[in-house]
Amino acid sequence: MEIAVVLMVFWRLSISLHLPSGCSFMPLLQRVIFGLRWHWTFVKRRLAGFRFRVRCFARGAYVESGALVIGSRRIEVMPGVVIQRRLFLFTRDQGRVFIGSNSRIGADATIGAAREVHIGNRVLIAARCMIADYSHEFSRPEMPIMDQGPTASEPIRIGDGTWIGINVCILPGVILGSNCVVGANSVVTKSFGQGSVIGGIPARLLKTL
Repeated sequence: MEIAVVLMVFWRLSISLHLPSGCSFMPLLQRVIFGLRWHWTFVKRRLAGFRFRVRCFARGAYVESGALVIGSRRIEVMPGVVIQRRLFLFTRDQGRVFIGSNSRIGADATIGAAREVHIGNRVLIAARCMIADYSHEFSRPEMPIMDQGPTASEPIRIGDGTWIGINVCILPGVILGSNCVVGANSVVTKSFGQGSVIGGIPARLLKTL
């Protein structure tokens, strides 16, 4: 009954919009359903972000407004963490994210895990950084990349006391030792040891502290 009512509403809507003769209201219905579905998806992510903020507040961490969160039950944030606005934080499959105590994450950062992203204690992550332990597969040129699925995930670990500059991208499998420095706009494709100062695309060792 409800479906019949919905179809009748859209049929009336198609008439009121004066669609050309021969033009079905079904494409309009499909577009509206598509828009509503994605709108609801982002509403759910906003609600999950609000619940995540409340949970972090209860643990002594602070998350600014605008967070989008997927899979919050597999995300652990320790006391003293400060996360600035519009964070996108997500897990997929059985991935887990851990953010150590007293770390700072700048605005518009993206952190995603299909396996594990571990951020140590007192880590500084500047704005607009991207940290994800998997990527897009692109081995088949005849197929759109969005249809090829993700690559195999490789854990990421960022050591205590590390500083990651603005606009940095950290790729799957990277392990950074404690007290590293990553220069702005770098793309980190491999691991570096304790006290490494790195930068560039791809990032290379500049010096050791």
